[in-house]
Amino acid sequence: MAVNSRNDVPPPRYRRLAEGLLADIGSGRYRIGDVLPGEHELVARHGVSRHTVREALRRLQELGLISRRRGIGTVVTASAAPGAYVQRLDSPAELLRYPASSRLEVRARAAVRADAELAAALGCGRGTRWLRISALRRLRPNGTAIGWSDIYLAPRHRTVAPLVGRSAERVFELVERKFGTRAARVEVEIRAGVLDAARAAALGVVAGGPSLIVLRRYRDAEGALFQITLTEHPAERFTYAFDLSRTAGELGFETGARSK
Repeated sequence: MAVNSRNDVPPPRYRRLAEGLLADIGSGRYRIGDVLPGEHELVARHGVSRHTVREALRRLQELGLISRRRGIGTVVTASAAPGAYVQRLDSPAELLRYPASSRLEVRARAAVRADAELAAALGCGRGTRWLRISALRRLRPNGTAIGWSDIYLAPRHRTVAPLVGRSAERVFELVERKFGTRAARVEVEIRAGVLDAARAAALGVVAGGPSLIVLRRYRDAEGALFQITLTEHPAERFTYAFDLSRTAGELGFETGARSK
């Protein structure tokens, strides 16, 4: 699947509201047993419609974080989603996003040169030089680890490395802001895997378990690779869920995707 960054529009308002409320719950602003602001207050506070508020609350309810109780309101029932994190996608561009409350926890940086095995895994040229940043992705600081990422940056962008993990900005956005290199095309591949002992230990799961591997290759306007990210998620902690709509007689996304 390839994603054209011109269609990388901001996420829907209900998703941004849901992620904001998720962050508030995770940070302890709203604790278990607290009642969230009512629909009318959320509408006024965030400048959105009632439909947007209701959809955001429905998503949090699906995650098991809140309960809608007649006569009481919306009550917080958990501080973190039990079990796997489900990322719902309304467009291919959202394959590039993680919850706003999540952060990368950098574990290592190293200059590497792609041998035959690594080149095949990444889909890059043999002998290509990269700066590899290895990091855990957590739902929030000190929260559940939902994946291990190896981020490969072109050496000319190595000064971005100290900025990774310090904000919610995605790495390719840091590259664009600092160097002006824009991701004109992003290629996405998803496949099944098996967690090795090292990654399983870092993630706090059993080695040999199933995983979901997501490979993203970022190309500039000239078609040159400037970033590759390989992320592995424990199967029991992360799920991609797609919302498909019927367009032109077919079920699928309207724009921005093609089959390989």
